[in-house]
Amino acid sequence: MAAIDINQEQFQQMIQGDKPVLVDFWAPWCGYCRRIGPAYEKVAEEYGDRLAVVKINIDEEGTLAEEARVEVIPTLILYRDGKAVDSIVNPGSKAAIDQFIQAALSQ
Repeated sequence: MAAIDINQEQFQQMIQGDKPVLVDFWAPWCGYCRRIGPAYEKVAEEYGDRLAVVKINIDEEGTLAEEARVEVIPTLILYRDGKAVDSIVNPGSKAAIDQFIQAALSQ
């Protein structure tokens, strides 16, 4: 399952759901966001049964980025039960994302 782009309404519904939600705050003009994109897609494929793996374009959903206090992109935030559990800024690799997810889910 590929990571899907969502809007504010979808975000609010998803974070209240049963599954944890991993959100990638990104923008199309962000070179690093594009570079880490393929690794994020692999995460979506591997964790899709346990996590909702989504993307939020900060240019289209600036209010969401502000509410999440995203200052640097890419920023990944894991939500569970409607709340942010943990975040990682500029993950260097898929392994770093995997490690972040495992640590965040264990909290």
